[in-house]
Amino acid sequence: MNETRFRESERRLWASVGVAPAEKHLRLDRTKATVRVQEVGEGQAVLFVHGASNGGTSWAGLAARLDGFRCVLLDRPGCGLSDRCATGFTDMATLGVFGDSLIVDVLDALGLDCAHVVATSFGGYFALRGAAAHPDRIGRAVELGWTFGAPIAKVPLVMRLSGMRLVRRLVTLIPPNERVVRAMLRQIGLAGALASGRFSQTDVDWSLALLRDTNTLRNELETSPRLITPLRGMNRSTLLPDDLLTQIRTPMHFLWGVDDPFGGPDIARAFVERVPKAGLELMPGAGHAVWMDDPDRAAASVRAFLGAGPGEPSPKRQASR
Repeated sequence: MNETRFRESERRLWASVGVAPAEKHLRLDRTKATVRVQEVGEGQAVLFVHGASNGGTSWAGLAARLDGFRCVLLDRPGCGLSDRCATGFTDMATLGVFGDSLIVDVLDALGLDCAHVVATSFGGYFALRGAAAHPDRIGRAVELGWTFGAPIAKVPLVMRLSGMRLVRRLVTLIPPNERVVRAMLRQIGLAGALASGRFSQTDVDWSLALLRDTNTLRNELETSPRLITPLRGMNRSTLLPDDLLTQIRTPMHFLWGVDDPFGGPDIARAFVERVPKAGLELMPGAGHAVWMDDPDRAAASVRAFLGAGPGEPSPKRQASR
């Protein structure tokens, strides 16, 4: 681990969006881990939960555009500069218990009774489970792109390979380089953002530093249950059942890229239909990380939904434009 080098890449990324975040470390009572959060802005609190093998700074460009909100960017346990959990998750049942409590654990440590949540991909799983388990603690929630727990159209090759023990071992031993990181990013749905330059060289440098200079990737591989197999793809036990989804009373807004390789419009519509107070907005030309493909539209969508009053209903469906 090279924290100095990682922090320098992080400083450059924040400078590129014109923001200098405050940082603090929180001890979580339920999880028994110390996590780092970075804070930007003032106003209603919004907790951001990132995807797999990532960190809170991945939200920098979006948080910089959300004036009027207190954006709290979490490094999930084991990711970025947060400690890993003392014990791993042997199966989906133990991961589910952790998922039920992670968000409220962070809110308790921040001294917040309630906050909005913005999440993506693997982080979306924690938002959905947290909303079902603790309906009084999450005001509104935005899910950006395909979320873990939904059906998946195709498991990228890089993720299938991670299901092989030898590959997992090699990944933790061999430091990645920029070429490898770019290939991984394209595989997981950022091809368009890379090609357009929206995912900039500064973003690539930070992604490389995260995987090379922190223990993020090692921790995610070593503490997670076996979610993916090389031949069968995603384990069906990862799918969230209807009896959990129907418990969610939190107003939710899904902003989903039409070209998301994990699942396109058909999967989006079918999944969102199962969540009682959820609306769907499809973003043409966007992949998995919609806030990278069109940061201004994503910020406007998030701002409009989170800024709605508590008595204002969530739109059940929004047509793509």
